[in-house]
Amino acid sequence: MAAARGRRLRSLRGACVAAALAGLLAPALPARASASDASSSLTLTSITPVVDATGASSGSATIRGRLTNDGSTTLENPAVSVLLGEAEMTREGIDDWAKGEQRAAGETLDRDVAARRLAPGQSTGFTLEVDGADLLPGRSWGAVPISVQSPEDAVHTFLGIHRAKEYEPLKMLWGVPVTLPPLNQLWTSPGERRTRAWREAAGPGSDLARLAASGPRPGDVRLVDPLLLPEAVPGADSGVPRAERELRADLAEALDARLDPRRTIVLPEADADVAAATQSDAARTLVRPRVTGAQRAADDLGARADVAWPADDLVSEDRADALEALYGRQPAVVVPRTALTDDAFTPHAFQSTSSGTPLLVSDPELSTVAGDLQDPGDAVLATQRLVADSASILGDLPGTARTILVVPPRSSRPDPRAYRSVREAVASIPWTARGDITDESEEQASEPLEIPDTLDDVPTPQLTETRARRLVADVVTRRSVATVRADGPRWQSEVAASQLQLTSARWRSGPWHFRTLATRLHAEVERTGQEVRVASGEVNFFADTGRLQVTVENTSDVELKDLHVRLRPGSPILRIDDEPEPVVVAARSRRTVTVQASALAPGRVPIVVEVTDPQGRVIGEPAELRVRVSPTGGWIYWGVALVALASVAFGTWRTVRRRPTPAAPADPEDS
Repeated sequence: MAAARGRRLRSLRGACVAAALAGLLAPALPARASASDASSSLTLTSITPVVDATGASSGSATIRGRLTNDGSTTLENPAVSVLLGEAEMTREGIDDWAKGEQRAAGETLDRDVAARRLAPGQSTGFTLEVDGADLLPGRSWGAVPISVQSPEDAVHTFLGIHRAKEYEPLKMLWGVPVTLPPLNQLWTSPGERRTRAWREAAGPGSDLARLAASGPRPGDVRLVDPLLLPEAVPGADSGVPRAERELRADLAEALDARLDPRRTIVLPEADADVAAATQSDAARTLVRPRVTGAQRAADDLGARADVAWPADDLVSEDRADALEALYGRQPAVVVPRTALTDDAFTPHAFQSTSSGTPLLVSDPELSTVAGDLQDPGDAVLATQRLVADSASILGDLPGTARTILVVPPRSSRPDPRAYRSVREAVASIPWTARGDITDESEEQASEPLEIPDTLDDVPTPQLTETRARRLVADVVTRRSVATVRADGPRWQSEVAASQLQLTSARWRSGPWHFRTLATRLHAEVERTGQEVRVASGEVNFFADTGRLQVTVENTSDVELKDLHVRLRPGSPILRIDDEPEPVVVAARSRRTVTVQASALAPGRVPIVVEVTDPQGRVIGEPAELRVRVSPTGGWIYWGVALVALASVAFGTWRTVRRRPTPAAPADPEDS
């Protein structure tokens, strides 16, 4: 027992010594990596969309990507694997798998050691090969879920396989919006800030410039704002700076040169909010001219303008009637499949409501995928999502010819290069083909659909009844003010172009920009009226007829012409005999206006003085003159009357004073 105790003591002493030595040496020895220090991320750079297994060979898919060390320690022999996933290949199951990040535990299809050592911050490429024999055994075509993963990261995607053509290919129709972003800086006062905003939105290298340079391809249908075409480019007399005019002209010419009328839908000017126009009389007043302008542009181009794209995705029976009144005919209405009450209908772009309204039904899942394309690299996974979704749609009715419409949500701005790559991937998916907008004449794939009256979670309209009424009033004010400004034509052109943009549906995704622009334009049209002032105060009018003088002041930097001064007495004792001639008031100066008037009786008279345009619309705030009227004719009459009275009184007094004393009566005794 003593020996055992001695061994335990020696062991304890040895452990203490070892611990002490380890503590002393710790600063000099490198730390061993912990689980929290190791981190890596995966980026897939290319995938064979569909394995071609139609020949004797089973075919294979190649997956390439890069592994990046995001941690603080070196990775030893980092490996990347591709595993078969477990997911229901329904639309819902596909969406869940694509969004998931959990590591798969299924069959490993291939594994690649990317490097022997990967230092922090470094990345290296990897390549994986997947044999087609391992995918969908016994099936002639379809898609499977896969997970490409490292020890610290996992990317979920899909692979397709094709062994035999036993289907009618799905036709893919891609909506490509060609519209401006919701930025108020594009419509601020002309200057460097505005030109810079246009350069970023539409100049070389911008999304719009890339769209214009590429042109539409088979399967595309462009949704074009006609105000981006050559006819709408501002002229030299518009007040728009030359740099901006040239930039917009270059974009318009590029769009026009590659425009294909057969693949073009002309939107209402500025992509006006047709949904708001069906809910407000004032909004309809503003939007109706935008629809008419689009119809004229479409006629000139040979394109079509009979398609409505409501921003709230609603197409109720009342909405359909309102759109028909707005367009002057029944337009086809673009709505997502989720806007319909019957989710069981056969997916097909060309549908109709029970009342006969033609519909262009978009696929919401693929439309969202398209809208989320923010970088060219995003096209890799989006293409594989297209493979899986199209296979699922095709599997419902493989023998029925159908068209699937994809339209990115209004609030999105997909990267043009990435979106184009996804659209071109149709050529590498055997069960898809390019669609055509003219195919809507084909027999529809389902019975007429019932549609809801309201939808939840729709984007809020900015063109409300209240705002639309104010904008209508601002348009009237703008037209009035333009008639009296020396720079009226140029000023009106500039302000009108910006006011027109306030009708756009794009502001639903940029409410702050809408409010900023609307506030500025309201102040702009009101400013001239605020800078015209009429002097008010007390005035004496001592005459039967005479002249009143009114001073009009212009505090603006612009000469004002054809100003009409109108005086409205508040009492009939003073009459304005004639209206003064129109006057011109130079910038930052004043002008005295003389008015002929007649006094009919004495008293105090308030006079409202207004300055109007040639049509009689009041400009600025009215002023008030307080006139003390004292006609000279009245004093004369009173004076004559007083003199007459005085004369009568004086004569009477003198007559009484000079009358003789009568004789005394005779004494009776003397008679």
